[in-house]
Amino acid sequence: MRRLVQVVHGFPPRENAGTERVAAAEAIALRRRGWFVHTLAATREPGAPMYAEREETGVSRLVNNAPYAGVRTGGNDRAARAWLERRLADLRPDLVHVHHLAYLDGAFAASVPIVWTLHDAWGWCAAGGQLFRDGAACRGPGEACASCATAWAKDGPAVAAALATAGRLAPLVAPTTLHRAWQRLPGRVRAAVTRGARPVTPAQIDTRTATYRAFAARCSAVVAPSAWLAAEAERQGLGRVQVVPNGVDGRASALGGGPFLFLGTIAAHKGPDLVVAAHRRSGVGIPLRVVGPDGPDAAFSSSIAHEPAVGDPGPLLREARALVLGSRWPENAPLVVLEARARGCPVIAPAIGGLPELVKPGVDGWLYPPGDEAALARCFAVAATSAPLPVRPPPTLDEHVDALLGVYDRCR
Repeated sequence: MRRLVQVVHGFPPRENAGTERVAAAEAIALRRRGWFVHTLAATREPGAPMYAEREETGVSRLVNNAPYAGVRTGGNDRAARAWLERRLADLRPDLVHVHHLAYLDGAFAASVPIVWTLHDAWGWCAAGGQLFRDGAACRGPGEACASCATAWAKDGPAVAAALATAGRLAPLVAPTTLHRAWQRLPGRVRAAVTRGARPVTPAQIDTRTATYRAFAARCSAVVAPSAWLAAEAERQGLGRVQVVPNGVDGRASALGGGPFLFLGTIAAHKGPDLVVAAHRRSGVGIPLRVVGPDGPDAAFSSSIAHEPAVGDPGPLLREARALVLGSRWPENAPLVVLEARARGCPVIAPAIGGLPELVKPGVDGWLYPPGDEAALARCFAVAATSAPLPVRPPPTLDEHVDALLGVYDRCR
């Protein structure tokens, strides 16, 4: 039996974004093929001590409630490093597969081959996705990175005070209750708490860039789900990057006829405000449904009327007229797009990053210039009156794992 350890910045059911769900799906698929798979994951647990350890069947978690600390330490976290190396020694894997290093450490050592999947631009961007702060495409790392990272890192002094208060309450109130209480606070209150972050310095950015380039050099293979991200990673000095497209199961025929659907984090870089404005501008009679968790900017999240995230997006996608993305930064290969295609749901997306690789205009949906409200409004109008599109099914999870096993085998 081959032994694999995954390393990821969060893992279901506690954390459920795209990267975490890909890691969980791979673990299940590999176990079905006879592999031993154990996951080492960071987790957020307000009120719990930093670096507290949580053990579950198949998953070991390390509490890290300081989400932006790694930006200031250049991607290095000695406590997380010690935990990773100790658990790797205990688990004795044949291979380590890193999915994400946020909340963890970029300098840990392993005595076996390491495969690193790039799910976003975290390896060279402290914001994780080459954020468009001024409407222009970021080509970092460069001089603007420090100020951009400072704007992204909402860890002012009030955040530390809030975490300390949560720690004092922890013996009396469950961390999940504390987290829900935080989420229910008015957006203006949460926004005030996150102000006043210390500036991120250019030296910290330089250290961080060097840390992840060195980590890539220690890996036996670096892979990415899109050709766009692979090329960008190579341009950023991470060496040769192989393309391994993601896959999903759950194929079903579309029902359609329902509302337009925005499904994603309620954050500026995801563009829900653009989607709402373009839908209003289009004048179509078909409603828009906005569904997703609050993002890091509480004031922004509270400004967008939306429903909370759902555990299974399948039924929403199957009924939707179209999935609509408003991303302002270059997406890699969003899992939600593949899930939409698996259910025959057309996709309206900006022609940015890896999205043109996933959405073929006139077949899977429609593309528009990123940030162009008028063009997106026209897409709404066309989608409202068009005949059903054929929508290609995406690769299956088994097809994805077959390709991944080929990478693993070449690392022996």
